[in-house]
Amino acid sequence: MGKYDDIIDLPRHVSRAHPQMARADRAKQFMPFAALRGYEEAIADKQVIWVPRRELGEEQRDRLDAQLQGLSQLLSSGQRPRVSLRYFTVRPDQRDAAVPLGQYHALSGTAIKMDLEGQRLRLDGASVPLADITALRVGEDGDEAL
Repeated sequence: MGKYDDIIDLPRHVSRAHPQMARADRAKQFMPFAALRGYEEAIADKQVIWVPRRELGEEQRDRLDAQLQGLSQLLSSGQRPRVSLRYFTVRPDQRDAAVPLGQYHALSGTAIKMDLEGQRLRLDGASVPLADITALRVGEDGDEAL
């Protein structure tokens, strides 16, 4: 005879005073509990691939400057061209590094304004520092990948 054989087949007690909690509500009790604070953020950070910033060659810089000047002229004449660009964002803890790590992003949209004082290009829904732009395509082919 086992230790609990005398009670194993008894029906489960159901309180008359307290209604039974639904399974979903019981599960919600444990949702906010996290044994390790910051664990999810640390895992998400490890999944991001950080790369060093590549410096543009002189020819690439000259071409990019010419494209930015052309875009500035289009915007100052009242046009709103489609653009596609690639830009680099620096990882927050790498801002002062000699060769900062970060990520390259692609963005397409309608150019709204080029703020030469603030050194930013504003697209519909986004604003990108001019110094971070590494490639630019203006016009009808602005939707193609860079």
